[in-house]
Amino acid sequence: MAMKGMAAAARSAQEKLGFEAPSHMKGLQVFIADIRNCPNKEQEEKRVEKELSKIRVKFTQTKAISGYDKKKYVWKLLYAYMLGYEVDFGHFQAVELCSSSKFSEKTAGYLAISLLLADNNEILRLVVNSIKHDMGSNMEHHAALALNTVANIGGVEFADNLFGDISRMLLQNNALSAYIKRKACICLLRLYRRDNDTLQPDLWKPKLVQLFQDRDVGLLTSASGFMLGILEAGTHPIAEWGGVVPAVGQCLQNLVQGECPEHYEYYHVPAPWLQTKLLRILQFFPVAMFTPDVLNRINGILHSILSKPTAQRAQPAAGTTMKKRCKADAERQNRSNAEHAILFEAMNLMIELGDRCDPDTLRSSAGLLGTFISSTDPNIRYLGLETMARLAIMQTMHEHLERYKNLILEKMHEPDISIRRQALNLLYALCTPENWQQIVDELLEILSHSDLLLQEELVLKIAILAERNAPNFGWYVDVVFRMLESAPDSVSDEVWYRVVQVVTGFEEGLPEQEKTKLQSHAAGKAFQNLTRQGSAVVHDTLVKLGSYLIGEFGHLLPQNIPAKAKFDCVFKHYNRGGAQSKAIIMLACAKLLNANPDTLKPAVLPLLEDLQEAHDVELQQRSCELLQMMRDEDFLDHVLFTMPAYAESVQQNNPLVQRLKFQTKSRAHTRAQLEEAAKSEGGVLKTGARGGRSPRSGEDSARGDGASPTNNFGGASPRGQSGSPPTGQPQRGPPQASYSASESGSEEDNSPAAGPGGAEGQGPRDLWTQLCIMPQGRLYTSPTLNLDLKQEYNLSTGRLTIMFNNPGKDPIGNIRVHLPEVPFMRLQAANEPPQSLGPGQQAAHFVQMTCLRPFLQPAKYLVEYCDRPGGQPIQLPFMLPSVLTKFITPAEMQMAAFRQYFESMAGAPRDSTTTGVAKVPPTQWPNYLTKAFNMHLVEGSNPSCAMACGTFNAGEAGTADPSKPGAMTTVPCMVRLEYNEAQNMIRITTRTQHGEVTQSLAQIIATYLAVPAP
Repeated sequence: MAMKGMAAAARSAQEKLGFEAPSHMKGLQVFIADIRNCPNKEQEEKRVEKELSKIRVKFTQTKAISGYDKKKYVWKLLYAYMLGYEVDFGHFQAVELCSSSKFSEKTAGYLAISLLLADNNEILRLVVNSIKHDMGSNMEHHAALALNTVANIGGVEFADNLFGDISRMLLQNNALSAYIKRKACICLLRLYRRDNDTLQPDLWKPKLVQLFQDRDVGLLTSASGFMLGILEAGTHPIAEWGGVVPAVGQCLQNLVQGECPEHYEYYHVPAPWLQTKLLRILQFFPVAMFTPDVLNRINGILHSILSKPTAQRAQPAAGTTMKKRCKADAERQNRSNAEHAILFEAMNLMIELGDRCDPDTLRSSAGLLGTFISSTDPNIRYLGLETMARLAIMQTMHEHLERYKNLILEKMHEPDISIRRQALNLLYALCTPENWQQIVDELLEILSHSDLLLQEELVLKIAILAERNAPNFGWYVDVVFRMLESAPDSVSDEVWYRVVQVVTGFEEGLPEQEKTKLQSHAAGKAFQNLTRQGSAVVHDTLVKLGSYLIGEFGHLLPQNIPAKAKFDCVFKHYNRGGAQSKAIIMLACAKLLNANPDTLKPAVLPLLEDLQEAHDVELQQRSCELLQMMRDEDFLDHVLFTMPAYAESVQQNNPLVQRLKFQTKSRAHTRAQLEEAAKSEGGVLKTGARGGRSPRSGEDSARGDGASPTNNFGGASPRGQSGSPPTGQPQRGPPQASYSASESGSEEDNSPAAGPGGAEGQGPRDLWTQLCIMPQGRLYTSPTLNLDLKQEYNLSTGRLTIMFNNPGKDPIGNIRVHLPEVPFMRLQAANEPPQSLGPGQQAAHFVQMTCLRPFLQPAKYLVEYCDRPGGQPIQLPFMLPSVLTKFITPAEMQMAAFRQYFESMAGAPRDSTTTGVAKVPPTQWPNYLTKAFNMHLVEGSNPSCAMACGTFNAGEAGTADPSKPGAMTTVPCMVRLEYNEAQNMIRITTRTQHGEVTQSLAQIIATYLAVPAP
């Protein structure tokens, strides 16, 4: 009787909530059974197509369908969708189910919306009202369904319409259950990551403090995730959230002391996911924001975490085979993973605290890390090495980590490259003048047989360590020449540029006698390496460095080496060298001639005369100039005189160090920082494609480093290259970003060095060009100001978020922004730009725009600021990357229809054809057409002929249909790309219904896909 009573009560509860027993949907059960009984894929497809056709007919009938039938059919659609079949109908019926009062029907509707609709589907607008209604419902299950749907889909539509409602629900309704609060926090996190402009710290800070004081672990986990999302976005200064630190610390202390419900324990570890999130939150806040009480509490927490014994996976005894893992092993491993996750986050927080952390706890952490890097689990070894490398940044910890040096060196022979890379980072951090020779010698041995993925980083770090720690620079020169013997392909131009800088000397560097000794030693090593290998081919990098050193310091070689031998050892590599090598060899020969005119004139003069007819224009010009100057020996001697010493700032700012990633000890990085770092593999930042070319002759004087006119010859000197950072004042008024490659940038922008305004290896022109086809990215980079830009477009409207960030250590002020009016676009600033930024601060400037008619040159965005009090304003005249293709939307069309309309629009001015050399292979055309130019790739396109179509949208009538004043203007756009594989040629045919759109679209596409034919 008791069982019958319980069953009756369950049925009553189901009826109140709107649940229905599965047996009520016999049709769904039969459909699933039929699918499972299909003998092959063809039978399954036939059964599914039959069912989809039946449902399509039912949905198109004028006769009303009951809610039960809609639910049943929608479940069938969902089952077919989960099997991998395309479902492109039934969306409106799903929206109608969302408005039902029955829970079972509402569940089917919301689930269908979540699975079948993308975050940018216009149908989502129809379900917003149902979601708002259900969020305010007294029935928790209805509100939970609505919030689940928002969290699953996210998207701009929900962010714009629901973020405020969910925020008010959480901020103003204290009667909500912890169950609903959890889901609301998850929704806010999803929407905040999509659009983080509307959150107000003043309102949310006290609410988050209140949430962290709750005892519900599920709610605390959701609130911690939301807090982490806010901090990782980096939209608001960290100081605005300092009020949550005490509450986070108290919450973490409660967990560490065991105040956690049993059902939230993961293999006897109290809520490990919540503990790791709380520890990560604390890492984002500077130590100065911790009060003494909070700091004492955190130190106590860290001591407790490190003092707890950890579970280790049992390893098989030596000489035994690995048996199948039993349940106890799995439980032990899962517990070990949870405990190690908490331990590593605790150590990250200790490293962030630095000298404010308890010294005994730091020493304990060093011992724990020593056991971690000896672990049999490769994941633990990796994390132990990575954490120890950041701990080694603290000089006071070196004495506790030094004893693990030999163990770390052993890890450089691991088969896993990620472990080797972390071991290299740790050795780099631990290297000192006392132990550098052992570490560098070991790394040099590893370099010769290391794989290519690690060689470049090895070369950079060996070069930096040798320069920094060697007792004299002669050792450093020897190390670089050893690297050129072991892995010459991985020795970049920046490395040998730096050797030239060190050997040439610095203004306040070595005494003259020691400098001369170093230069003589370097020239001797160069002569030895260029002559020792006989007829063997010498690597181009070694030729460049050796030739430069012999040309510059060959007069310091021993007297028993005749001038002709110096000339021969350099010139014999001329015919096998590249363009830059030939330029350096020519200049070296000229310098040797200047030092030994009587001996070398018969050999050098014929060389220069022959180069007057060289295919390389640069060599022609320099040889003519040298021959002309030889008529005046005093002038020639002045031009080819020994290079002067470099400025002291060049010595202090080693460009090789700037190539290394993550030079800080903190793990609290924003998403933008992580995405930027992820663009380069491993621990080295990529350089631009132009990084190895010579600068223009006028750049050296602008850099203020004391360069002589020798730099004008052949681009041979490394002075002023990308390996040598600017030493003068920041450039006032960087090159303006303009439209095409031929119009964007100035002479300075064409240099390989990024300088002010360019990211590593990229100038403002490159950054702007990328933003024209990407939704977000870096617009401008300098030591005092960074600008990041995020773009969102919908038909003819757009919204830009320009993030101002001060990466320097000094404040910047007098920030002004001007948006000049243009006839083709309406621009409006949604808020005021920041007037000043302190060190590390950032602020957003929002710009809204409406495209009114076709255009070519985008609107301007003028920025002005001062990097020091009373300083001259720095003017940054940018072009916004809101080009015409941003206002194009894809238009689906079949091949037959495309060909018909495409032929109908032939003829000027609606037709434009561009022919040139293909910049990118045709396999990349689909990505450019769909993602960069926002068009639809017509089905049937192939690598030799790709076709795409779209619609250009503008907000002012009169272009296409003058009879409708004030209406939206739409212009159909069609593009055909044809490829000639034999000649690597591309022909771009652009046709639209508006001549100005045709010209603009054709020029944009040609900029990225073709090199115009001469």
